[in-house]
Amino acid sequence: MLFLSVLSSAAADAPLDGPAAAATAFLFAVVTGLGMLAGVWVIRRFESWAVRHTAELIAFAAGLLVSGALLHLLPSSLELVGSAAALSWTLVAFLAFYLLEAHFVPHVHARGESPLEEDQGGAHHPIGPMVVIGLGIHSVVDGLSVGAGLSAGALLGSVTALLVVVHKMPVGIAAMSALYHSGVPGRRAAWITMGLALVTPVAVVVSYLTFREVPGNILGILLALAGGSFLYVGGADLLPEGQARGRPINTLMFVLGTALMVGVKLMAE
Repeated sequence: MLFLSVLSSAAADAPLDGPAAAATAFLFAVVTGLGMLAGVWVIRRFESWAVRHTAELIAFAAGLLVSGALLHLLPSSLELVGSAAALSWTLVAFLAFYLLEAHFVPHVHARGESPLEEDQGGAHHPIGPMVVIGLGIHSVVDGLSVGAGLSAGALLGSVTALLVVVHKMPVGIAAMSALYHSGVPGRRAAWITMGLALVTPVAVVVSYLTFREVPGNILGILLALAGGSFLYVGGADLLPEGQARGRPINTLMFVLGTALMVGVKLMAE
């Protein structure tokens, strides 16, 4: 309800109406950390339910991320730097995330599965530290994306923060599951995940204070990079996870996430 009320009031302004107010930026900085904390709470209190139903939330988040990038972040970038530069930087971010995930950090399965590797003898090797590093990088990028959005305007910042908050909950569930099944005790896994949850709010505040003074062409590049990262996470990570079992409810949730972003776009025009 908080996001809906903010989006409704912000939609009356142009998407690129100057940096959001500092109070708004700090509010969203706090809220972005709540998504992953919610994931920690859910997996600690309702683990069996979370594992059964996380796919629906993943599909919904995928719809939000893909449509939010295409309908909000990329058009704003196009307005600031032109189509060629905006699409080029979007591709740079997409490729960077692909290379990072394919060769340096593991993909955390958000359906509650454990990202453990097996050797030929069937032994499992914990990769908890790599999971922490990967999620830490992901959290920093999320914070930078929200900070860039807030630097461009209240509406764009609200949309970007919504995208981060919604997909952070399944990420929090996945992080807890991955660490626990990697051999980290449940309580310690919870503390590690909560620490990761604080990374995004800090990155939001720092990036907002930095990016609100940058020239429009630099801000346009930052928005394109944010759009490319959301496209990758939504289309390459979350959507395959959400549709892995092919249930109609998951398709419906993806469509609902897309419809929400379309609704916000129509409200802004």
